[in-house]
Amino acid sequence: MKVEKELEEMGLYQQTHLSQEDETAFIEFEFALHHIMEAFGRWSTELHEHVSGRVMPVQDVSMLQIIRMKDTPKSATEIAKYLNRTDSANVLYGLRKLEKLGLIEKSPGPPRETTYQVTEEGRGITDRYAAKRRELLLSLIDRMSQSGSMFEGVNRALWLMSGLYEQAARTVSVISCLSDAGAAPTVLTLPGKPRKNTRAARSDAPVRARKAAS
Repeated sequence: MKVEKELEEMGLYQQTHLSQEDETAFIEFEFALHHIMEAFGRWSTELHEHVSGRVMPVQDVSMLQIIRMKDTPKSATEIAKYLNRTDSANVLYGLRKLEKLGLIEKSPGPPRETTYQVTEEGRGITDRYAAKRRELLLSLIDRMSQSGSMFEGVNRALWLMSGLYEQAARTVSVISCLSDAGAAPTVLTLPGKPRKNTRAARSDAPVRARKAAS
C-alpha cells in the first residue's frame, strides 16, 4: 500500500517511544488499526448519507445496522454488547436520535424490557445500504484471489487481538483502582527475609517515640 510504504520510508515505525528494535511489527499493526478504523468510519458514514440523504456518525450507523440484523428486536444492552461498547449513556442517546429520526421504534413489550426494531423507513435504508455495500465494496473484494481464505486468517487474528486488548485494559483498570484506593506498594524482598510493613511502621513511629521519651 502507498501509505504503508510512505510511513516505512519516513522511518516512523523504527526506534520510537512506542517501539524498540523487536517491536516494529506491532506498532505497524497498531497504525494499520488506526487507518482501518478511520477508513471504515468514512466509508460507513458516506454510504449511509448516499442511501438516506442524512449525515450520521458511524456509531449511529452501526447501531441501526445491528438493530436490523435478523429482524429481531434488541435491547440497548444487547446492542452495546454486539458493538463492544461500554458507554451505555451514549448508546441510549444514539438510540433516542435514531428513534427521533423515525428509523427505529420501541418494540411491543414490558417497559422494563425495552427493545428496539427498525421502522419501514429504517428497513428501506438498511436494504439500500446492504445493496450498495455489495455493489461497491464486496465486488472489489470478490476480485481478489482467494479472498475467502484471506479473511478467515484476518478474522482469527483480529478476534485474538481484540481479546488481548480487552485483557490488557482490564489489567490497567485494576491497577488504577488499587492506586486510587491507596493500596500499599508491593515491596520485593530477598528470600528468607520477612517483608517489613512500612505503612504500619510509619503509623506507630510516634507512639514508639513517646514511649522512649518517657
